[in-house]
Amino acid sequence: MGKKESALTRKNSHSTKNSFTAVTGVMLAVLIAYALILFGLLLWALLTSFKSQDDFYGNSYKLPNLWYWNFNAILKFGVRVETETGYRSAFMPEMLLNGVLYSVGCSFVKTAVTCIVAYLCSKFRYKFSKIVYNTVIITMIIPIVGSLPAEIFMSKTFRFYDRIWGLWIMQANFLGMYFLVFHAAFNAQPNAYAEAAKIDGANNYQVLFKVSIPLVKSLFGTILLINFIAYWNDYQTPLIYLPNKPTVAFGMLKLSQTIDNFYSTTPMRMTGSVLLMTPILVLFLIFHKRMLGDLNVGGLKG
Repeated sequence: MGKKESALTRKNSHSTKNSFTAVTGVMLAVLIAYALILFGLLLWALLTSFKSQDDFYGNSYKLPNLWYWNFNAILKFGVRVETETGYRSAFMPEMLLNGVLYSVGCSFVKTAVTCIVAYLCSKFRYKFSKIVYNTVIITMIIPIVGSLPAEIFMSKTFRFYDRIWGLWIMQANFLGMYFLVFHAAFNAQPNAYAEAAKIDGANNYQVLFKVSIPLVKSLFGTILLINFIAYWNDYQTPLIYLPNKPTVAFGMLKLSQTIDNFYSTTPMRMTGSVLLMTPILVLFLIFHKRMLGDLNVGGLKG
């Protein structure tokens, strides 16, 4: 009887192992196919950005017959924005600068505020901590609608409207999923680190900035990059709150809406798309090892 049970157990274990291997193989094949499709689309957009319109029509999926540098032309693309005294033209270099200031400032402020508030709620168990934690959960479950008119009114009242630094302040909130991520990371940190630092004379601020945050620096960098990508591609918020300071994402929106002119061609639109995605790709290639290859949980490298 014991031999039969042992044989059945080995058979079930072998079957489970084979099933797991098959599922893993299917998932891996799907991920590889998805990655190849994305890479193919990226390569097609890059090649198209170096073509003329005539070359694109006759040679859509091959190398350009004659390489064109369309980026000089895309930098001359402009949009009309309304000012207090009338209208003016904003060109791509200005939109790039506005996009960098908006994306870098908002992403850093939001990530830093979320990280600090999550630390306070994780390490200091007060009623306030529970209120903050429950507020984050509730706002994730119940969508807040109809608040835009009030937000615009308050931004104008406090002189945040049409100011990039004003949006930095408006985005300094801790609501969202990343609060829970930071909260879980700080909960996983042993209190022994903070206690040892306090024995050496460190105060609460030094424990936060010299002990706790360095242990989650990879997580901080990853969330910072994700927030940067979100703000870099965001055109709706600047469209509402920065009417006189268009960003590059808003410029790409206007470029995609142009008709019957030089900028309405597919190569020019692909040039704009490549210009928009280049900073994201460069940042990922530079920092991906630091962000993803050295994650710490509880001070131990995984």
